[in-house]
Amino acid sequence: MDLRFGESVKSESARLESQGIDQNQIASILCKKDTRGHNYGIGIMLNGDGKPMATSSTLLEYVAREVQESKAGNYMNSANLMEELTRAVLRWQRIPENFWKQFKLILPSDGGTGSVQTAVEVALMLHPNINILGIEELGWPAYAAIAKSARVKHREFPTHCVVNDGVVLPVYQSGPMNTTGLVQPADIIRERAKTAAQLKVPVVLDRAYSGFEFARLQKSQSYDEVMKKSFELQLKPFIDEGAFFLLAISPTKAFVTFSLRPCGFLLAYLPDASTEKEISLALTSAIRARGSSFEHPITRAFAKAFTKDHARLEAEHMASLERLAVSENRWALLSKGSPMESLFTDKYAGLFRNPLCRPEAPLHIYNEHMYPVFSKDRCRLNVTGIPDDDTLAKKHVDVFSRFCY
Repeated sequence: MDLRFGESVKSESARLESQGIDQNQIASILCKKDTRGHNYGIGIMLNGDGKPMATSSTLLEYVAREVQESKAGNYMNSANLMEELTRAVLRWQRIPENFWKQFKLILPSDGGTGSVQTAVEVALMLHPNINILGIEELGWPAYAAIAKSARVKHREFPTHCVVNDGVVLPVYQSGPMNTTGLVQPADIIRERAKTAAQLKVPVVLDRAYSGFEFARLQKSQSYDEVMKKSFELQLKPFIDEGAFFLLAISPTKAFVTFSLRPCGFLLAYLPDASTEKEISLALTSAIRARGSSFEHPITRAFAKAFTKDHARLEAEHMASLERLAVSENRWALLSKGSPMESLFTDKYAGLFRNPLCRPEAPLHIYNEHMYPVFSKDRCRLNVTGIPDDDTLAKKHVDVFSRFCY
């Protein structure tokens, strides 16, 4: 086999790494240089031709209108919509109506990342004794940067961890894990909720992939049923146990709004009514400090779309789940009997998988014009990168399966 192309790409990857460039950026840079490149490293929803899925048409309409309405140079925000918007977000998350009064909503800028960062800031304001951010191993790399920005330490915990330390703020991924796709078992999530309630410490739930863990059920169950199952697995245990949690929800994966970067949704659940004033003040302070209390037009447009055209946005979310389901099913079929087969059972879901890989993996995978994210001994890949072309898809899965496990 002629591996000269793979060798040249691997050499360029090493050169970029020596310059301190992040592994995610390296994958993107390498792919852009290759006219035949297949981008398995990018963190967005992809179509079967390897191109990004189309941006939410609903939000684009509202953005165009909002920009036109922004001609006067005034401060503008969504304050008059907040009650209606809160109900819409809670409805989307399938949270039962009898709990709605116990939730407070704010709209941090910068999508899901901004929501997580703001959630951490609020938790630290309310609990100044906390000095460590507790994160799951192989979790989202940005958590370490968020901890540094907040001037606290961070500590990695094992994959199935239950953080049981009053000076540690747990950040749990409330859905398939970014970067591995692991779906935490129900008993682990219940234990996390029970422990948080007993310690009386806040918990940050990072919900970047609402409903994604059950996308595979799309053919047999309705969108409503999928979202209810996601709520019952990820959120209900914390409500049942009476734990105080900050739910940071990202709209970018669900509604394919990467290019527009609308606000994130940050919901605070208040199990104890006596804390409402203190928590509301902390939320207001955090949003004011971020400069998010006066919003850019895309945030205002998103708030209006979410309240006025909720059904259309949910239909777009369903389309994202359907694309993921098609991709996961193809991987499951084509990887059957291979070392990667277990990654496409119901224990894993979502946009990413992060298998271990052999030392020679980059050479052979690059040689086939495929660009996942290589980091140490792992190969993170975006499952929606799989092509519609059957011959090409089989070839791609075969290469990954031979060098990843």
